[in-house]
Amino acid sequence: MVPEVKKCSASRCFYNRDNECFARAVLVGSSDPICETFIESNQHTKYQGQAGVGACHIEKCQYNQGMSCHACSDIEVLFSNNQAWCNTFESK
Repeated sequence: MVPEVKKCSASRCFYNRDNECFARAVLVGSSDPICETFIESNQHTKYQGQAGVGACHIEKCQYNQGMSCHACSDIEVLFSNNQAWCNTFESK
């Protein structure tokens, strides 16, 4: 089961409406646990489905198994320093 993104504070993201993520799937990646799906925009998607973590490239996260997120709880994305960070990340 893919963990859902239940809360996202990146209000300037195209996929964010009312602190909820509506991307079909998000990618957490690069060398830091940031949401690579974040796209800064004044417009917002009309898609209604709940976002899930499609892939996670952060091997140092304890929830990463085979480049997939296996967090038991839902995911929270926090906007800080002009980046959308996976706030559920926990180092191994």
